[in-house]
Amino acid sequence: MLKPADCHNKPEIRAEIDRIDRALVDLLVERFGYVRRMAELKQDPGEAYIQERVDEVLDRVAAEAEAKGLGADLVRSMWKTLIDWNVDYESRTIAARKQSGTK
Repeated sequence: MLKPADCHNKPEIRAEIDRIDRALVDLLVERFGYVRRMAELKQDPGEAYIQERVDEVLDRVAAEAEAKGLGADLVRSMWKTLIDWNVDYESRTIAARKQSGTK
């Protein structure tokens, strides 16, 4: 693992970006495990989207990004996409479970 200032050529930088991308995918997989579990616990597709929770998460990650010198708008946009995908997944999963009659 090299710090950005310790990279002296493009291949070193690309290798570090690839390493970080792998770690981000691992974290997204871990996060999705919780989304999947949430979909198992919710009883109605309408529970998948709660505006107050969405606002809370977006505000929190934007503030965290800004505090660390990363663009809050970028992070807010990325998380909005992630949340939208998760809400859709939860809604579809809960609806399919209800339709099949399983808990």
